Amino acid sequence: MLGSQLAKVVGGQLVGEDFYFSHIAFNSSDCDTDTLFVALPGAKTHGIKFWADARAKGATGVLTDVSPSTGSYVLVKDSLQAMELLGKSLVSGYKGKVVVVLGASGKTTLKELLRALAPVPVWSSYGNRNTMISLITDLFNEGNNALDLPYWILEFGIHEPKDANEFLSVFDPYAVIFTSLGAEHLEYLTDTDTAIKTNLMIGEHAKKRFAYAPEGYSVNDAVIFGGNDSPYRFDVKSFTCDGCTVGELICGEAKKHFVLPFWGKRSSQSVAGAAAFWQSEGFSLESLPWQNIESINIWGRQQLTRWNDLLIFFDAYNANPESMKEFLDVVKEVPYARKGLVIGDMLELGSYSAYWHKQLAHWLKNSGVQYLVLVGDEVRYTLQELNKIDGQPIYVEWYRDVDTAKAFFLVPDDLELLGLKGSRRIALEKLIQEVSEVES
Repeated sequence: MLGSQLAKVVGGQLVGEDFYFSHIAFNSSDCDTDTLFVALPGAKTHGIKFWADARAKGATGVLTDVSPSTGSYVLVKDSLQAMELLGKSLVSGYKGKVVVVLGASGKTTLKELLRALAPVPVWSSYGNRNTMISLITDLFNEGNNALDLPYWILEFGIHEPKDANEFLSVFDPYAVIFTSLGAEHLEYLTDTDTAIKTNLMIGEHAKKRFAYAPEGYSVNDAVIFGGNDSPYRFDVKSFTCDGCTVGELICGEAKKHFVLPFWGKRSSQSVAGAAAFWQSEGFSLESLPWQNIESINIWGRQQLTRWNDLLIFFDAYNANPESMKEFLDVVKEVPYARKGLVIGDMLELGSYSAYWHKQLAHWLKNSGVQYLVLVGDEVRYTLQELNKIDGQPIYVEWYRDVDTAKAFFLVPDDLELLGLKGSRRIALEKLIQEVSEVES
C-alpha cells in the first residue's frame, strides 16, 4: 500500500514523498523494512517520540496526529480514529463470519481452543493481542489471506465503556462467546456492573450467543456452557501430577472422555464452549481436530516447568479477581502435599482494589498452601486481612517489588509445587527465569 492511498482511506494528508509499506506496527521495536509506524498518543508520551527508532529499523512512513521533523508521513486529526477508518476499509470486503470472544478472564484460552478445534480454515487474532489497534494491525498484516477464509476468530478486551461502540463500528459479529464476566479494568470501567454491561452490549448485535454459566446476570438467548446442569460442559474428574485435567466432555447427547493437557476448572469449560459453537455450525463432535489442543501454548498462562523436584505453575500473564480465583481453585485441588505461592498485585481495579485484595486473603486461606510470597503495593491489603483470619497457618513474606523479592526470595527445600500469579506489570517471571523455561 502507498502512503497516498492510506491518506485517502483515513482522510489524512500525505506530507513528503510517497512511500510504500507492506505491514504495520505501533511499537517501534516491531518495525523493519517497509513498515508503516503508527504513532499513537499514550498516557505519558506520544508515539511520535519513537519515530526515529522506527525509521532506523526500516519503517518507511508514519501515520500520526503530531507532525514529525523528518521523514514522510500521513497527518491526521486523530491517529486512533484513523486506524478505525483503516479497519472499516479492511473489513468491508469480508463476507465470512466474525466470531468474537469476550469476558473478564480466559479469553485467550477460549479463542485458541476455537482456533485449534476449527474443522475448516480460519483466521485468528494473534496471541493475546485484543485491543482495536492490535486487531486492525494484525488484520492488515495478514493481507488478503484472511479475506478468503470462512471464519475470523477474534479476542477483544473491554478496557473502557467506549470500546464496545468502537468495536461495533468496525466489526459485525456473527457470534459472541462470553467467558466469565466480572471485575476487570475497574480503573476505567468504574464498577463491575459497567464492565459486564459493556461486554454484553457487543453480544446484543450478534446472531449467536454463547456464555459460560453466568452468575448474577443473564445473556439473552444464549447457549449456556460450563454449569453443572448445562447441556455443554466438561465434568472434571481429577487433576494429574503432570499437569493434565481428566474428565468427560458433554455436548448435548454426545460425550467424549478427555485428558486435557493443562490444569483448569473454568479453562476446561472453555473446551465445552468451543465445541458448542462448532457443533452449532453443523460439525459433529467427532469431526473436530481434537489432536490440535496439544499444540496450544500461551506465554504466561498455565505454563508448567520442573526444577529438580519442584513443579513450577506459572500463570502470571495477567490477573484479575476472576482469573485469580480460578487459579487458586486449581492449586487447592492438584495432588501435591507441600504447596507454595507467589502472588502479585491485581492491577487496574481502581477504587475497588482494596476490596478485592482483601477478598484475595480469604481465597488464599482456603487454597491449601503452606508458603506464600506477596509482591507489590496492593497486596499489602491482603497481608493485613490475612492477619485477621483464622484458619490454616501460612508462612508469609511481603516484598514491595519483584527485584527486592528476587534478592531475598528462597524456595523451601520441601516444597513440591510453586504457583505464580499476578498482573503482567509485576513481572513475576523474573523470580524463576534462572530455574525455568519461562522468559519475559
